[in-house]
Amino acid sequence: MTQSYGKLRGRVNQGGATHEKDRERLAKLGKNYNSIDFTMSDSLKDYNFSDKSVPIGTLEIGRTTIELTWSECNKIMETLKDAQATHRQKIKLGMF
Repeated sequence: MTQSYGKLRGRVNQGGATHEKDRERLAKLGKNYNSIDFTMSDSLKDYNFSDKSVPIGTLEIGRTTIELTWSECNKIMETLKDAQATHRQKIKLGMF
């Protein structure tokens, strides 16, 4: 997390802080693009931060929120990278 005016920021993307002029461009990236964010957990302490089963924060997409552990974050990232690779491969093979 980064510091902002002496206060820790809990959000990663700060997605809601966009200007009106950017909304049209962002709409072309998908209806949920600007709503994707991650809020860091306040429950992490010096004695439990290395426990991979403790939730590290909450993934937010649209109006859906999902509390995630470190391991679950890794699995989601791997799954999405695989989905993108599969998409690229299907394009190369002319399957669309």
